[in-house]
Amino acid sequence: METDSGPVRAAYLAVATGARRALDGTGLLRRWDARAAAAPRSRTAHLRTLLAVHNAEDLVALDLPWWTYEAVDAVAAHLGQRPAPRVFEYGSGASTVWLARRAAAVDSVEHEAGWAGRVRELLRDADGLRCTPTLHVPTVPTVPAGATARTPSGAPSGRGLDFDAYVRTIDDVEGAFDLVCVDGRAREASLLHALDRVADDGLLLLDDAQRERYRTPVEQARAQGWSMRRTRGATPCQPLPRETVLLARDGERLSRLGRTRPAG
Repeated sequence: METDSGPVRAAYLAVATGARRALDGTGLLRRWDARAAAAPRSRTAHLRTLLAVHNAEDLVALDLPWWTYEAVDAVAAHLGQRPAPRVFEYGSGASTVWLARRAAAVDSVEHEAGWAGRVRELLRDADGLRCTPTLHVPTVPTVPAGATARTPSGAPSGRGLDFDAYVRTIDDVEGAFDLVCVDGRAREASLLHALDRVADDGLLLLDDAQRERYRTPVEQARAQGWSMRRTRGATPCQPLPRETVLLARDGERLSRLGRTRPAG
């Protein structure tokens, strides 16, 4: 059972957001936040994230993107090994802030202008940023009646729209990227289009990889010589396990990333 399904998702969101509102401003929430900060991979910390679902401000405060914890640790290790890592991100949000705290340059493409404005507010209010991300908001046109989108999206909210310009936004930014995150719309096309823009020792991340429609582009990448690390397990804001896939040309290095975390 996944929380992507309508009734389950609605029930989970109602309970989580209701509990978060009830605790807002209380001493209990402040103590909970302090314990989560002291032990960020503990059960206590994970339970705190369940109240942060669809609450970008909470995730920024908890310093978490919405990927599996294993993927978070691997990406943090990857970026930490580079003096000035460059990142391109499909789909913006709390992850944009998390990346800006660890990268020298972040470019993020967002298809919703309203949400892009919200992300800019998150960035404006966040502390500890290493860079100021550039948010790209390309036009995502509606497909005329009877026509077919050149680059469709499988997400319900993206149906009837053409994400070709969105996917190709990475072409507007010069140079190779140490990390490309695919966590927005038209992920199949985004992943395949971005492969050639990843540095030789770089990393590509695909979130929500448990979805069947994402398996084909991952296998296509593997057929081109990319190594895959499928992380499945606990994920911020999710009560059930999820999957995030990491792709790299160096399979041995990929398997080691983030396996050992500093004590505490």
